[in-house]
Formats: sequence, structure tokens, C-alpha cells
Amino acid sequence: MHLYVALWVCGTLLTLLLGWQQRKCWRLIWQLNGWRGVAQQPLLWFLLCINLHPNSILAKVTRFRVLFKRPLAILIGTRALLYIDDPAGMECVLNAAECLDKTFMQDGFFARKGLLHARGKLSRAEELRVSPNQLNVVIEGQKWKLRRKQLNPAFNHNIVISFFDVFNSVGNQLIEQFASQSQLHGDAVKFKDADDMLSRAVLEVSCLTIMGTPTNFTQTDDAHIATSYKRLLEIIAIKTIKPWLQIDWLHRLLEPQLFAEAEECNQLLVDFVAQIVQRKHRNWQLRNGLDDAAEDGTWQRRIFIEQMFQLAANGELTLQDIEDEAQSMVLVSFETVSNTMMTALLCLATHKGDCQERLRAEIASVLHGNDASYVGLEQLQQLRYLDAFMNESLRLLATIPMNLRHVSRDFLLAGRNVIVPQNTMVVLDTFNMQRDAAFWGNRSTEFEPERFLQHQLDLEHEQEHCEQSPGEDTQRRHSYSFLPFSKGLRTCIGRRYSFFIMKVFLVKLLTHFEFHSDLKLEQLQFVEGISLKFRNADDILFQIRPLKHK
Repeated sequence: MHLYVALWVCGTLLTLLLGWQQRKCWRLIWQLNGWRGVAQQPLLWFLLCINLHPNSILAKVTRFRVLFKRPLAILIGTRALLYIDDPAGMECVLNAAECLDKTFMQDGFFARKGLLHARGKLSRAEELRVSPNQLNVVIEGQKWKLRRKQLNPAFNHNIVISFFDVFNSVGNQLIEQFASQSQLHGDAVKFKDADDMLSRAVLEVSCLTIMGTPTNFTQTDDAHIATSYKRLLEIIAIKTIKPWLQIDWLHRLLEPQLFAEAEECNQLLVDFVAQIVQRKHRNWQLRNGLDDAAEDGTWQRRIFIEQMFQLAANGELTLQDIEDEAQSMVLVSFETVSNTMMTALLCLATHKGDCQERLRAEIASVLHGNDASYVGLEQLQQLRYLDAFMNESLRLLATIPMNLRHVSRDFLLAGRNVIVPQNTMVVLDTFNMQRDAAFWGNRSTEFEPERFLQHQLDLEHEQEHCEQSPGEDTQRRHSYSFLPFSKGLRTCIGRRYSFFIMKVFLVKLLTHFEFHSDLKLEQLQFVEGISLKFRNADDILFQIRPLKHK
């Protein structure tokens, strides 16, 4: 009898303790959806558990989100998961200092030590390396803020413009690869073959511009570096959705084959970057002289790796920090750009008629004779329909479908009078927001680049109208309804760099080839693979025919 009483008392105390720890999460659920939010928790847990795989979660979220009032909160243990798919919510979270950190679900990211996933407080060793004039940027102990300030000079406008020679040189090699592929296999090119050619070319650009090292990946990749990056990202997507696999012994126990493959890919890529960084560092020291470099406080124009070496010479970074940052930068520039280029090619191939003709006409009017051997910044700035085309492909096929953020302390979700508690995991569903009829009209799932041209015209008209009638307000699309490379406090450091690569490559491809596919965009089956992937990629076939210039 006494044992039962003791068990009942212990159970009651544990329930009360758990309830106390969950109180802020339940308050969030109540504030968002009232009794409905509380009652639907078991259903949400069930839907979440049965769809924990990259191949299904994005499709299921797209299907079921319309059945629930959003924003939506789900209780997970002693934390809340907050799902947001509207521009106002995105704006609030992306501009909140409390939401700068990545979540623990992304700790399985193999390049998590670099800027891409930098989070949390500085270690004691890092604090000692921070110079006094940098302490003012370490607000709330955020490592990311310090590292971002250190890296910004490597991505300023002049540095990025200086890369156009590289963009064009590799772009010309890419055209040769496409032409060779067309000669070998006729005009039929598989999606994965086109993806491989583009990925290797973009990886070549990344290595040249980030680390100043030629790799010849555009011609060949015998070490399978590009495919290893892609495979590792697929494994990371699984570990993000199933975070218990981030515990090595558990991952090794539950999925030994996947664990071994991840370790092999990880080691290959770590060694690849480390060898380049160490070799470049030795050469940099010989060329500049370590003592002289350390005493030189004047600003110079430096590419990324040189900026890192200068910080190391000043005692602000270690060689391991440089390897981590180089790994992170190569990965993010390579993966996002190559993936976006493939989605652009899909949009091109499925809209063979007016869209391609209009793009080529615009390019011909700017290039004067279709000579795309060198495409410069001034020419790109004149290609407004190309901008609209790129934006529409990024809207409809968002490169990063979902973004995750960790709430470092309680904050107010603006416009809703809702307190989001500390340790909440925020899921920002960019993919569905950018395809939502509520923000993009009845034809939101149709591919229409003209919508961005019209939007630009509306903005120009609004500006003129406001100058004439400053008291009158004109309604326009929310600025956070389109987030191709995120926005707010943690916006992508290489967004201009990425856009320039993509536009240069697209101009060259459009002036040399015609693209067609029998696939329709609505037939694509989407996969959450960190960046957007397609489950039916094996069924996608391009017809790529060389153009005959007059």
C-alpha cells in the first residue's frame, strides 16, 4: 500500500514539474489558437512522427498546413516548435536579436563550426583572441556577430566585381562541357548529368574565389568531391529531421551503414579543404612575411582566404578557424548556387516558347551580336527580364525551403501580442509562403516572370505617386513575402556573389543552347534536403540543342 502511495506521489510530482517546465509553451499554444490549439496537439504529434523523413516532410507540410490556423505551435518535450508561413511573422523573426542562433536540430551539420552555423557564446579562448575594438560587436555573446564582421570585407562590392574574370572563364568551360555532353548523347541529357556538370563548374568557381585555388573540377572530379558534398547534405537532412542521429554512438547503432558513409564523406571533404588552406597559408607567409603582415594595420583588398590569413596574423583566428570557415563558405556557395541554377534550367526547359525567346532577345540587345564570351556587370544590370526570370524561379522553387531558428530568450511576436518562450524552435516555411495565393494571387503556382517586372513598375509608379501625393498610401506586396537568400539580421553574406555567378552562367547557356523538357513543373516531387531536391529527378530529361547563330 505504501509503495503505491509513494509511486503516486512521485508520479504526481513529476507531472507537476513537467507541467511547470512546459507552462510557457502551453501559453504560446493558447495565445495562438486557444482551445483548438491545445486539443489538436495529439494529432500534430502523430503527423510529425509519421513524416520524419526528408522525402516526405515537405510534401506533407504543404498538404496539411491548410487544415490548421497558422502560426502554429507544437509542444515537443519541454520546448515548443513554432511554424510560421506568413511575411509578417517572417519579418519579426528574421529581425529579432533573440532569433539569430541556429537550432540544436542543425548540430549534425558537418560544417557547423563556420559562419553558416555559428551560434552561442564565445569560448574563453575565443574571448581572449577578440581585440578590444571588436568587443562592442559581441552583443549577448553571439559568436556569429563577431565572425560576420570579420568576414564582411571579403565580400564587399569591389571584391565580388573582381571575380567576373573567374565567372566568365569557368562559364566558358561549362559551355564546352554541355556541348560535349550533347555530342555524346544527342540532345537528350539526364537531369543528374546536367546537375553534375553545373555542380562541378560552381565548385570550381567557389574554390577559385574563396580559396584562390584552381581545381579543374569543371573538366573532371576524379576524387568525387562534388558528389561527396551533395551526399553529405542528404545525410545531414536526415540528421536534422531525426536529431537523435546526431549522437554518434546512437547513429552508429541504429544506422551503421549511413554513419560509415557520412564519416567517409566528412573526412574526404575536411582533408580536401585542410590541404588547400595549409598550402595557401605557407605560401602566404612566404610571400608577405608573417611579422610584416602582423604589423600592417592598413586595409587592403583581399579575397576570402587572404582576409582569414590576415586575421590569423593579427591573432584573431587560428588555422583551424580558417579551415572551418573555408569549409563552410565553399559548401554554401557551391550548394545554393548549383541548386538554384538547376531550378532555373528546369524553369527554362518547361517554358521553351515565349520565355526563352524573350530572354534571348533581351540578351542579344545588350550583348550586340550574341558574343557572350565575356559578360560584365554593366551588361547584367541592363537585363531586367533575366532578373525577373531568376526571381520567379527562386520564388516558385525556393532554394532553401525551410529555415530553422533558435529563440535565445523570450520575445514578442509582433502584430499578434504573443510571447515566444526561450528555447523555442522556429520553422520558417519559405517554400509554401512564396507559393501562397494569399500573398501572390490566384496564379501563385504558375511560372510568370512578368509579375516581378510589374512589381518593379508598380514600385516606380508608387514612388512617383507618393512624391506627388505624400499623404496617400499605396498598397503593395509585403517585402518579406519573397526571401530568396533570407533577410533581416542574418541575411546571406554572399547574395550578390551568388546572383552574379548565376546570371553570368545563364547568359552563356541561353546564347548557346535551347532547352526543352516534356516535364511540367506541377509534376515535380519535392524533397527537403537542406536545399530543395526532387524525388523524381531520375525521370527528368532535358533536350539541350545547340543554337545556330546567324
